[in-house]
Amino acid sequence: MKLLIVLCLAAVALARPQSERDATIVDYVNEHREDNSYDFSLETSNGIIREESGLSYPGADPETGSYTQSGSYEFTHPDGTITYLSFLSDENGYQPESDALPVFTGRVDIQDA
Repeated sequence: MKLLIVLCLAAVALARPQSERDATIVDYVNEHREDNSYDFSLETSNGIIREESGLSYPGADPETGSYTQSGSYEFTHPDGTITYLSFLSDENGYQPESDALPVFTGRVDIQDA
């Protein structure tokens, strides 16, 4: 019985990824709908998580309109620190939010050209 337990523990230890290069995809979703919206998510065995959704807003004329994307990703650094970033991308540009990003508290003077 003890031998069986030791063998099971050894199998579990050997089955886990030995390095970042050995990480595998444990969950994957990629759904595209007829209205051009989508949902995407990915999770790896080393704890990386990525999620994204997109919505299409058609314009009045063909080939016009806008697209909104939102999502997040999360990963763990070698020291155990977790980084989480969420974002929105729309007509106002890419807007990331994360405690890991520096915060600008200064002032920018824009000169006339």
